[in-house]
Amino acid sequence: MARVRLYQKIGFLKNSSFLKKYEKYLDQINLKVDPLLWVTLSFLVAVIVAILTFLLLKFLSPVTDPAQVALGIQEPPLTQSMGIMVFVLFFVSIDLIMGYPYIKGVQRIGSIEQELPEALKQMADILKAGGTYEYALREISHADFGPLTIELEAVLRKLEEGENFEDSLSTLSYNIDSRLVKRSVTIIIDSVKAGAGLADVLEQIAEDIRDTNRLNHERRSQTLMQVLFMVTAGAIVTPFIFGLISTIIGFLISASANLGGLPDEIRIDATNSKTILLLLLQIYIFVEVTASSVMISLMREGKKNKSIIYLPILLFIGFIVYFISGAISKSLIAGIGGL
Repeated sequence: MARVRLYQKIGFLKNSSFLKKYEKYLDQINLKVDPLLWVTLSFLVAVIVAILTFLLLKFLSPVTDPAQVALGIQEPPLTQSMGIMVFVLFFVSIDLIMGYPYIKGVQRIGSIEQELPEALKQMADILKAGGTYEYALREISHADFGPLTIELEAVLRKLEEGENFEDSLSTLSYNIDSRLVKRSVTIIIDSVKAGAGLADVLEQIAEDIRDTNRLNHERRSQTLMQVLFMVTAGAIVTPFIFGLISTIIGFLISASANLGGLPDEIRIDATNSKTILLLLLQIYIFVEVTASSVMISLMREGKKNKSIIYLPILLFIGFIVYFISGAISKSLIAGIGGL
C-alpha cells in the first residue's frame, strides 16, 4: 500500500512537483521523512541559526550614542553587518539542510554510474557462458557494486516475484535519476524485445559508459584551473578588496562628516549614504558569489542546479573574508580620523 504523505493532504500542495521530486531524493538515500516535514524542519533550523547569530553579534556590538551616530561622530553599531550575516547564515543553513538529500543523491548516482560498466560487463560474461538473465542478475547482485548492488537486488526481487525481465529492469531507471542509466536500460529492454544478442549489447553499452565517464573526468580535469580561478576571484579576492573599499569609504565619509561647520543635515545624509554604499557592496558580493557558483556548476558538472553544492561554501567563505578584510583594514587605520 502506497504511503500517504502529509503534503498530499493539503489542497494546494497535493500536486506539487517540487515535493514529489524531493520525496524521491529522500527515498533514494533511505531517509524515511515526509518531504514537507523535512522542508519545514530545514526552515526552522535556519531561523534558529539566524536568531543565534543575531544575538551573538548584538552581544559583540559596541555601545554607541544614537545621536552621535546619526551625526557621523561615532561609527554606527553592527546593525548593517548583523543583517547581512544573519541573512547569509540563514540562507546557507536552509540551503545545506534542504540540499543534503540532493547532494547525497548526486553522490549516489555518481557511484552507480562509475560501477555500472563493470556490472554490465560481468553480466555479459555470464550470459556468454550460458547463464540466464536471472542467474546473471543474481550473480552481480552478490558482488560489491555499492549502491548499484541494492538496486540490482530490487530488480532481482521483482523478477523472482513473477514479473518479466523488461518490467523488472524498468525499476532500475525509475529508482535512479540518471540519464545515463535510463538510456542504458532502454537500450537493453529494446534489445531483448528485438531478440538481439544481449551479451554483445551489454558489452557495447559498458564500453560506451566507460567512454562517457572518461570524458566527464577529462572535463573536470581540464576545467580545474578555471574553477580554482573563479573560486579565488569570486570568494576570496573580490570580497577582500571590497572589505578594504568599505573601510576606505567609511573613513572618507566619516572624516568629511566630522569637519567643523557642517550642518547636521549634511552629516546625517553622509552617514546614510555610507550605509547605502556598504549595503550595495555586500549585495554585489552575494550576487557575484551566486553567479560564480552557477558558472562553476555549469563548467564542472554541466548542470546549473548542481550549484547548490558550491553556493553555501563559497557564500560563507566570501562574507567571512569580506568582514575579516574590513576588520583588519580598519584596525590598520584606527588612529586616522577617529576611526
